[in-house]
Amino acid sequence: MHTVLVVLHAASGITGLLLALPVLLAPKRRGRHTLLGRVYAGAALGLSLSAFGLFAYDPGRLWGLAVLGALTLGWLVGGLWIARRRPRGLGARGWRIWHLNLMGSTVIAFVTGFAVQMTGGHLVAWLAPTVIGSLLIARTTAREIARAPRRIALSTAT
Repeated sequence: MHTVLVVLHAASGITGLLLALPVLLAPKRRGRHTLLGRVYAGAALGLSLSAFGLFAYDPGRLWGLAVLGALTLGWLVGGLWIARRRPRGLGARGWRIWHLNLMGSTVIAFVTGFAVQMTGGHLVAWLAPTVIGSLLIARTTAREIARAPRRIALSTAT
């Protein structure tokens, strides 16, 4: 069973890493973005669930994997829920900003896992993807906010 989990984890990780950029760059409408996004979400789900299974084999050494898996799963579920429900209380484009931030965080998790694996767990591998990814998400969020329709505040003078 351990080997199956390792293969599932590796295949999910590779799939997610390969699809992250195409999903991010695809026009945000039905079609390519949603199709690639569904496959990406499946990879993120496979990655998270296999992380929990692998953690069960060696909790003392793989606690970081479990934390990353739990965070990824939470961001994934939140990002998908927001995209499907598009809550009105978030404003005209608010749901897109939340979706962008949550799904962008899953990409950070994929990159972090890869970097940690490639460096043998070096501290920089744990921190650099979050710092760089957060800056990219912040920049993209600012652009999305700038594109949002301006609300005109009407004030009544008394």
